[in-house]
Amino acid sequence: MSRLKLLTAFLIILSCGAAKGQAIKAVEKDLVSTFIEQKAYHDSVNELIRHDSLKLFGMLTMVHIDSLCVNKMLYYTTKFPQTIGMDFKSLRTQDINIMTSDDSLFRIYVWNERRVLAGPAYKSVFQFVTDGKVKACVLPHIDTALTGAGMAFFDAIYTIVINNKTYYLTTYLNRYNPTMREEGIKVFTIDKGVLNDTVHIIKTKTGLHNELSYKYDVIASGVAGSDNGIVYDTANVSIEIPVVLEGGKMTSRHITYQFKGQYFEKLEGKKDEEASGGKE
Repeated sequence: MSRLKLLTAFLIILSCGAAKGQAIKAVEKDLVSTFIEQKAYHDSVNELIRHDSLKLFGMLTMVHIDSLCVNKMLYYTTKFPQTIGMDFKSLRTQDINIMTSDDSLFRIYVWNERRVLAGPAYKSVFQFVTDGKVKACVLPHIDTALTGAGMAFFDAIYTIVINNKTYYLTTYLNRYNPTMREEGIKVFTIDKGVLNDTVHIIKTKTGLHNELSYKYDVIASGVAGSDNGIVYDTANVSIEIPVVLEGGKMTSRHITYQFKGQYFEKLEGKKDEEASGGKE
């Protein structure tokens, strides 16, 4: 190949790379602009909601702007595969929590929709790699966790490989009112090109489950509520959840579920204490 052809090919590659770079910058800029608009819109609509005659209008307009944020996130995270590896520094400044698994094949974007009347309502978009393609979706089976992971703030992803299959354990938090909290851990995996959020690898006395969670009252729990919580131990491949008494009081005691080759199972020898008010 002549030097002129080599130079031409090199310039074409550079121009394509520059175009992709500009496109990605435009994606982040548009997402940031949309979330800024969402925040401003919620602030103004919240004032309308305080007036009973305008409450329905306010709620409907909130749903519209929230849907716009979700739809744009879904579109961009599917249309531009490289977004799964982007840092999104500007987007993070808009309180978008972004977590990526250790194998870089699974990512969660989560934010607070700020529906004041009902308290915090978090929305999540899940991005994953399957068969060399990058896909995105919302929680596939939100109806199975309306008071759990369906409206939760995801805060961490832990990766575990079982029989050559990868599972992602995600911890989450819900705030139902100023004092009531829910914390949990939910399992995801990728099956046949789709995100599976109903895989059951947690075994309790009530059967096989996809998630574990518990509710507690921050005031009743006192120091225990701030010092204790759900813990995933990567070294021992185990899940620890605190024991919660009647009335929502969290204790310093824990229940431990350790992976036993096929399922996470409650450790033998531990006193059989289940989290009161919790969910398996």
